This record gives sequence, structure tokens and C-alpha cells, in this order.
Amino acid sequence: MIWLTTNGFELTAAIITAVSIWLATREHIAYYPTGLVALAMYTWLFYGAKLYAESVLQIVCFVLMVYGWYEWLHGGTNRDELPVTKTPRWAWSAGIVSGIAGSVIVIAVQLRYTDNPNPYLDSSLLVWSLVAQWMTARKWIENWILWVGINTISIPLYVTRDLWITAVLYIALWILAIVGYFQWRRTLVPSASA
Repeated sequence: MIWLTTNGFELTAAIITAVSIWLATREHIAYYPTGLVALAMYTWLFYGAKLYAESVLQIVCFVLMVYGWYEWLHGGTNRDELPVTKTPRWAWSAGIVSGIAGSVIVIAVQLRYTDNPNPYLDSSLLVWSLVAQWMTARKWIENWILWVGINTISIPLYVTRDLWITAVLYIALWILAIVGYFQWRRTLVPSASA
């Protein structure tokens, strides 16, 4: 009972997150409201663990999820449902440049202004997760590949911060990212801009 009292909030956030990502693999719009709840919970949890960039990530992803919610419903050619497509070349270039530049900037800020024990990983995960979330909002299938990499790196970080439930969650998210890729591939629409 003491374990549940101590870890109940993290466990609840993890369960809601897993359900949300499972809904995303199915292209179900309920991914967004469940994801927004999970992000709010993890903002508080990561801040308490001194993972400041991860905490900020939750806030920025909250905004990106509101954008994605709209895009999934109205981002298609005729303001209809957005289809799954491949990531256009311009988006890959923009994502890579943003990921590298953003990581350098956030690492520098964290090294100077925070007591974060893992500023390099925490900062890089922040920036690359934003790139992946933007790709998810646009329903670009390769978002899942990026999430596999992000989840792989996140697991040991959460272990070092004693966020064991979250580390286990990210193992599940790693599996769900692979499932999501294959699920989305079934509905992939060829894109002329890819």
C-alpha cells in the first residue's frame, strides 16, 4: 500500500500515456484528449525529478497536441481528415536542423542555469521529441521511427532518476511505436512531395 501511495500518481500517468499512444497507433482521435491529460501529469512528475527539459517538453507538446488534434480532423486536402503520408524531404531537412540546433541551445541553457544531473540527454530528448510530435501531428509515418529512437534513449534516463514506472512505460511505448509504424503503413497514402 505504501508503494501505491508513493507511486500512484506516476502509475496513473503511465497508464493514461500508454492508452493514449495505443489510440494513436489506431489513428483514433481520442489519442488527443487522453494525451493532454497525460502530458499535464508528466509536467509535474518530471519537474519533481529535476528533469526540467522533459517538464518543458510536456508543456510544448501540449500545444503541439492541440494543433495535431485540429490537423487530424481538418488537415486533409478538403479540410477533412488528414491521411497518413511519408515525411516530405523539406520536413526531414527542417527536422534535422531543428533537432541539432535546438539540442545545442537547450544543453547550453541547462548547463548554465539548472542543477539537472543529465542535461545532455534531457535536452536532446526535449528537442527531438518536439520534432517527433510535430511529425505525429502531420501524420507522417516516420514519426514512429523517431519515437523508437527517443524511447530507447529515454529508458535509461528515467532509471537514473528513479522513475521506474516511467522507464517500464517507455519500454511499452517502444513496442507501441513499432506497432504504430506497421498500423499506419496499412493506411499510408502515397505523397507526391516525399
